Amino acid sequence: MDNTVLLHTCCGPCATHVANALMKEGFEVVLFFYNPNIHPFDEYVKRYESFVEYARYKGLKVETPFAYNPLEFFEWIKEPEERCVRCYEMRLSRTARWAREQGYPFFTTTLTISPYQDLENIFKVGEKVEKRERVVFLKKNFRSGFTESVKISRELGLYRQNYCGCIFSKWEGVKRRIWKSLTGPSSS
Repeated sequence: MDNTVLLHTCCGPCATHVANALMKEGFEVVLFFYNPNIHPFDEYVKRYESFVEYARYKGLKVETPFAYNPLEFFEWIKEPEERCVRCYEMRLSRTARWAREQGYPFFTTTLTISPYQDLENIFKVGEKVEKRERVVFLKKNFRSGFTESVKISRELGLYRQNYCGCIFSKWEGVKRRIWKSLTGPSSS
C-alpha cells in the first residue's frame, strides 16, 4: 500500500482526469466519496451515482463510509464568509482521518481540477490537515485537465453539475443567471 492515494472525490466527472493523472504517476488510486455539503438530496444522489459509474468503468476501489448527512455541513459552517474554507477543511479532514485509519499513506482531492475553487485555500487546508492527521497531502493542481475531464465525462454520459454543491453556491449561481437574464449579455 506504499503508493496508494485516497482521493477525495466530489463527483464522477472531476475524478476522470485526476484519477488518470495520479495513475500515470504510479499511484494506486482509491476513490473516497464524502460530501455532506451537497444540497439537495437528489443532487447528492446524482453525483454519487456518477461517482460510482466512473469507478466501475475504471475498475477503481471505492470508499464511501458515511451516509448523507447535511447536518454535518451546517455544523461546520458557522460564518457564511468562511463557508468554502470550512467546507474544504471538513471534507479533507475526514478524508485524511480515513486514510490514516485505513493505512493509506497519501490523500488528495479532485477539488483542485475546478477553475471555480480556491486553490490557495485548498492547499493551506490540505497542509494543515496533513500535519494534524499525519498523512501526506499530495498538493497537486489538476486544472490543466479540466477540459479533458469535461470531454471524458460527456463521452461516458456522466452527470455534470452546474454549481459546487452547497445550498449557498446554488443560490449564488441562480442569482447570477437571473441577473444576467435581466441585464442582458452586454452586462457583467
